Order: sequence, then structure tokens, then C-alpha cells
Amino acid sequence: MDAEEFIKGFQELRQRLPRISVSGYQNQNCPYGNAIYNSKNCYVCFDMDSSEGCLYSGMVTRSRFSCDCEDIWDSELCYEGFEIYNSYNCDFSQFLRNCSDCSFSYDLLNCHNCFGCVGLRRANYHIFNKPHSPEDYVARLKYLKNMPQTEIFSQIESLRAEYSHVAMRQYNTENCFGDNIQNSKNCFYAFTTKNTYDGAYLYDIYTVYGDRNEDIYDCYFNVDLHGCYNCIQVGDGWNCNFSHYCEHLKDSEFCEGCFNSKNLFGCIDINHGEYRILNKQYTKEEYTKEVAQIREGLKTAGKYGWEVY
Repeated sequence: MDAEEFIKGFQELRQRLPRISVSGYQNQNCPYGNAIYNSKNCYVCFDMDSSEGCLYSGMVTRSRFSCDCEDIWDSELCYEGFEIYNSYNCDFSQFLRNCSDCSFSYDLLNCHNCFGCVGLRRANYHIFNKPHSPEDYVARLKYLKNMPQTEIFSQIESLRAEYSHVAMRQYNTENCFGDNIQNSKNCFYAFTTKNTYDGAYLYDIYTVYGDRNEDIYDCYFNVDLHGCYNCIQVGDGWNCNFSHYCEHLKDSEFCEGCFNSKNLFGCIDINHGEYRILNKQYTKEEYTKEVAQIREGLKTAGKYGWEVY
């Protein structure tokens, strides 16, 4: 099979075979969402794992009873939050870590009972970055909660202009370039990436099954990858390239909707398969020979990539 035959066959296969409209498993009462896993009572949510009682949110992991949030982890009772980690009862805030009872705040670490604050560390009972007694804070909070939001945000923007900003938010990293990186090493142009060693051009990468991702490049929204390139929404992938929405996949390329399989090339909707090309079964020897020929042809034609799709 030459490269053009493979491309034509693969595209025909994609047109002919149905794909599921939404992805997810082990959920209870999670309508109108996609990419939801191990969650309960979540409504209009996307990219969610091990969460409960969330509404209109995306990129939520191990969080409960939160609404209108994006990229929150291990948090509860949050509203209108962005990049919130291990926090409780926080609203209208961005870039909080280990915080509780904070509102209208930006870039706080280990803070509690803060309103309209920017860039504080280990602070308690602060309003617009000024300390208050607990009694005074509670009394003032009743008034502040009724202020027009435009006025609150105006004061916050003034504070942000006065304080220096962290260029890259990184925690427990070594030799990394990018933002929102945790527990990682040797990652270049990585964003919202966790537990990853030796990678580049990454977004929304984390772990579920193991302790790290390793040697991955050009990947988006993946978990537990090893030696993978140009994959989207792949979980527990080993040595996989140019694949989309697969799980427990090994030594495979150009796959879509394949699970618990290995040694697949140009396959769609395969479960527990091995040594297949365009969903057709081959012997190990035939598979190895055909794949080498097709791959070389694709490289020669300059189409060894997403052009196949």
C-alpha cells in the first residue's frame, strides 16, 4: 500500500464509520457536556474529572459545587473563578492557590478572608490589600458586597497597576518555560501542564493513571502520555502519534476513537485490537512491513502528519 492509497482509505474510513457525539464514562446525571469522567450531577460542563455538583464550567478536576469556573483543581464552592487551586468559597477571582473565603481577588497564595486583593501571600482579613481586624472586616464586607461590580473591578485594576506580576506561574519545576506548570522538568512552551518531564508545546497536560508524563511534544488535553507526538485527548498513551480521543493505546499512529489496543495504524473505533491497518487485521510480519512502507511514503510526500486527516 502506498501513501496515497493509505490517505484515501483513511479518509473514506472516517467518512463511513460513526463516532460517538460526546466522550466520558462512570458519570451520574451529567447532561449536556463532553469529556466528563468519574463525575456526578454536573450540568453543561466540559473537560471534567472526579467532580460533583458543578455548572457551566470547564477544565475542572476533583472539585465540588462550583459554577462558571475555568481550570479549577481540588476546590469547592467557587464561582466565576479562573485557575483556582485547592481553595474554598472563593468568587470572582483569578490565580488563587490554597485560599478560602476570598472575593474579587487576583494572584493570592495561602490567603484567607480577602476582598479585592492583588498579589498577597499568607494574608488574612485584607480589603484592597489593607489589613483589618476580623470584626472590622466582617462589618465592611456587608457594604462591599453591595458595591457595583464596576467600581470593585476599577479599584482592583488600580491595584494591579501598582504591583509587579509574576511572569510565569510555576511550582516545583526545573528548567521550564511557560505558565501554570507544576511538578515538571525540562518543559518548553508548556501551559497548564502538570507532572511532566521532557516535553514542548503542551497545553492541559496532567496525570490520572500514573505519576508523570514523559517525552511528549505538540500535545493538547492529554493524560499520562509517554513518548507521544501530536496527540489530542489521549489517555494512557505510549509511543503514539497523530491520534485523537483514544485511551490505553500503545505503539499506534493516526488513530481515532480506539481503546485498549496496540500496534494500530490509521484505525477508527477499534477496541482490544492489535496489528491493524485501516481497521483490517494483519499478521505481525505483514503489519511491520506495510507500516514501514506507508510511513516512508508519507514522509517522502510531505504528508506525515495531520494532513492525513
